[in-house]
Amino acid sequence: MASPALFWMFASTLFQMNERNQKLHLGHHIALGICIVLGAYQCLQSPAELDGSIIHLVSLVVTGVITILGLLDVFRNWQSDLVECRRFLRLSLSVTCGAFLLFIVANEFIYGHGEFPVFLNYLNIIVISIFAMSYGYIILVSNSNILVESIDDLPPELIKDDIPKPSSADIQWLDKLTNAMEQEFYYRQIDLTIKGLSEHLAIPEHQLRRLINQHLGYRNFNDYLNRYRVRDAAQRLSDPKLVRIPILTIAIESGYASLTTFNKAFKTLKTMTPSEFRRISGLSDSRELTDF
Repeated sequence: MASPALFWMFASTLFQMNERNQKLHLGHHIALGICIVLGAYQCLQSPAELDGSIIHLVSLVVTGVITILGLLDVFRNWQSDLVECRRFLRLSLSVTCGAFLLFIVANEFIYGHGEFPVFLNYLNIIVISIFAMSYGYIILVSNSNILVESIDDLPPELIKDDIPKPSSADIQWLDKLTNAMEQEFYYRQIDLTIKGLSEHLAIPEHQLRRLINQHLGYRNFNDYLNRYRVRDAAQRLSDPKLVRIPILTIAIESGYASLTTFNKAFKTLKTMTPSEFRRISGLSDSRELTDF
């Protein structure tokens, strides 16, 4: 019963990509508690009492919903993730763990509590064994650094020192990328995706991911864009000539679709809100000092 909640917690921890300061929130712990309580209750009941009961139906619905929440966390920010091994983990986990958990829930609906056919029990053992050995081989033998490389908040001693030297083609692509950002200010495009940027630069998407990740050191595309956008916004907020320009206008002109997203990114990089930044920049007499 706890497996779906643990799957959701694992997916949120590994794939959240620093969207929030706290990767596990109260909802995760509540879901885990509910699953444990429901599982413990069912352990104390006989299969005959649980078959077709409200508790059994509630348990199936709860585990199904939590599994879907875990899959949503796996797929969230798929396009902006620049770490290839983590993208591989997203795909493999969503296809295997998520699908397998949903398969179990579906069979509970069909056969009821404790009424699984014998062949399904054997199939369950075989599938779990295959998954365990496959992931064990990949993580422990084939690529022992795959989980470490997937984590955004790496300590300094685990960060790779051997950055690959760019080839001549990479240098040309990096120059095109730099020109698009520094001269064309292409980051100001609202809802810019890495696919849209790759089409603008005529660089294959997978190569652009590799360039930004391996040669520029960014682990997701949103972080890369935020560095340019927040810097742009900070320059405008500290300009006395733009003191009457609302913060919302500056956010949109910097490439943000909403003020909430802008405030969050700005505070992450500058450790203060846009209005606080404008205030300490010597523009305290401005009427436009709010974040709205």
